[in-house]
Amino acid sequence: MKDEEIVQLFFDVSRLNHQFSQTQPRSMSPFRGQYRCLYILKQSGTITQKELAEILSIRPASVSEILLRMEQKGWVRRTASGKDKRISLISLTEEGQRQAEIICADRARYHSNMLSELTESDKEHFAIALQKIKAYYISMMEDKKQ
Repeated sequence: MKDEEIVQLFFDVSRLNHQFSQTQPRSMSPFRGQYRCLYILKQSGTITQKELAEILSIRPASVSEILLRMEQKGWVRRTASGKDKRISLISLTEEGQRQAEIICADRARYHSNMLSELTESDKEHFAIALQKIKAYYISMMEDKKQ
């Protein structure tokens, strides 16, 4: 198989994964919007609104909109930093923690199902290949910074 065919196959699978996730309950939204914020906050704990925007790779204004909806649902709380009142610290509420647990379980089940056709050996080889591709991109991005 040619390099172009392999890369195209990779993009095809990525696109199909996205399309399929949109048909699932809650659109398997740990990959999008509020549910992705829940997932990140569960992993990160209390972080600044600026850090959350950077992790999500979206504008701070977009994060503000998402957080407002999440606050209205009782999922997150924003508190002013003790050091600088202009900085908002974001954390999950008890209800937010509960929702994040559901999201993590959904995400784990989704990922397990996605790889169910692969043997353990297939998974190991796939992971190694993805790690190499990831390292390539990280290296290329670091080279651009210099």
